[in-house]
Amino acid sequence: MNDIKKIFKAIKLNKYKPSSTSYFDPVRKYFVPKTPEEEVRQKTIEFLEAQLGVPLNRLRVEEAMAHVKRGARGRADIVVYRDDEKNKPLMVIECKAPEVDISCDDVREQAERYRNILKADYIMLVNGYKLIIYKYQDGKNFELVDISSYKELLESKVSFVENIPIEPYSYEEIISREIQKKFTKIYVGCETSKPVKFLAINFLNLILFKTIDDESILELLGVFEDRGTGRTRFGNSAGYNYQIKTRLFIAKDRKNKNQILGLSLFGRYNTQLNVSIMNRERKHHSLQLDMDKYCKYDYQSNKIVITHNGTLSTGRGGSISKFTVIDYVKNNAPDLIRDEEVYLGSIDNSRLLEWNQPDVQNFIRNLFLYAVLRDEVRKKYKKK
Repeated sequence: MNDIKKIFKAIKLNKYKPSSTSYFDPVRKYFVPKTPEEEVRQKTIEFLEAQLGVPLNRLRVEEAMAHVKRGARGRADIVVYRDDEKNKPLMVIECKAPEVDISCDDVREQAERYRNILKADYIMLVNGYKLIIYKYQDGKNFELVDISSYKELLESKVSFVENIPIEPYSYEEIISREIQKKFTKIYVGCETSKPVKFLAINFLNLILFKTIDDESILELLGVFEDRGTGRTRFGNSAGYNYQIKTRLFIAKDRKNKNQILGLSLFGRYNTQLNVSIMNRERKHHSLQLDMDKYCKYDYQSNKIVITHNGTLSTGRGGSISKFTVIDYVKNNAPDLIRDEEVYLGSIDNSRLLEWNQPDVQNFIRNLFLYAVLRDEVRKKYKKK
């Protein structure tokens, strides 16, 4: 039953035309407009009934949280109940369109919010290609190994995925073809040069797999709390969503307000180093650094110098003059400017990168500072 893609593809939904193309919802008993997410939801309803044995009269669709808790917002896609009266929630189901990565933290946290309100035992995440079930137990979520039947879920006859700790790679592994192949076209671009590719994988090894044991290092990075890694969705100025593993930190902005700063890499053809910012106002990539373009390798010292020219987009094809950005950085962080470019750091790539290395700390601190300054320029531009 674990081949969800095959199962969902085999489910054929009847289409109706009361006006636009629609599906008939067997739970709500009316037509619903055909959309990618609605298709997943309707196939999930059929899957629950036909494959897992869930009675249709124990389902609610688009369950409003305000019906359960006064003032609560949002609607759960599907709620499975233990009883015919639908008083005892068993599972909250979040359905997403096929292109949405349901393993990212945002999707899970959305379902968790509804679960916390409804006090259900399980959450299910599904996009038509993948399906994940978590059981809430002892204040934590545990992923199920298999897709259990309705009866097994009711009786808690389930088994959990064993969490296997991920060990960081050695330097020899990082420069090996096997590891390069593993991360290419996911985190590292296939056309990225070897020296830059080595640096990208070395940096990825650091931010995804290595813990910070000494809290004094956080201050040197320009942050005060390390929140570890999460699979998070971020948007960019072109309107795309990046659903990639990100190392997250909490820091103060220049007005002493808390914000979340993230480091991630993304690669298809070139390799992109992202610095993301999440605060009350928005959540986005403030800097998307093309490593192929802005990393210069010195063969004699085996160091890579990372710079940026100040280019800054504002969304929907708009941009701010790079000279405006350079001048703003020069006025607020003059140490970052060298030869009319933003200097981000120089990394010795002849050894494994570690959190306690001064060149690594300086590079990350500069990345964060530059990203924050870029956001300040954007804000000033939008006010004008």
